[in-house]
Amino acid sequence: DLTGIPPQSPIPKSKGRIKEGSSKYTGVSFKKKLSKWLAKIRIDGKQRYIGAYENEEAAAADYARAVFKYKGQGALDKARERRTRDKSGEGNSFIIDLSGVPLQSPIPKSAGHIKEGASKYTGVSFNKPKKKWQAQIEIEGKTRRIGHYENEEEAGSDYARAVVKYKGQEALDRARGQDSFIIDLS
Repeated sequence: DLTGIPPQSPIPKSKGRIKEGSSKYTGVSFKKKLSKWLAKIRIDGKQRYIGAYENEEAAAADYARAVFKYKGQGALDKARERRTRDKSGEGNSFIIDLSGVPLQSPIPKSAGHIKEGASKYTGVSFNKPKKKWQAQIEIEGKTRRIGHYENEEEAGSDYARAVVKYKGQEALDRARGQDSFIIDLS
């Protein structure tokens, strides 16, 4: 029941996720048998039916209201932010924001730790289906995607930037096998 839940704008699907004949909004699909748009949401691992609608936008708006009600404003904002970045056409739709973090050189892997066909940089791997290099970092036990890249060095550089942002300069220095120290020049 969405009574009392404020109106919400629909959440567009990510670029590249819209198949021909499907909805352009998250949580919405078309049911040919009924000739209606259905809105559904997954809560605690179970698919929940929200409703059947004459138009796609109404179904999408109620899906967004259900996200707000059952998952909170944070989940709604996160979904919209990710979709907005994808729609903006940014080449590397970052899940992790690295704005304001200075450029860093990639972290080379140790000589004996590079498998054939693998990246020579820490935190970087090749994504065969996308045919692009990807950078990922583990933060608080969870793997977070930094982005997809045309070249390995750029992926490695952004991984190093993410290390600085989330783990500190000391962690970056340790990863490179350097000891960090401060020199007082005053």
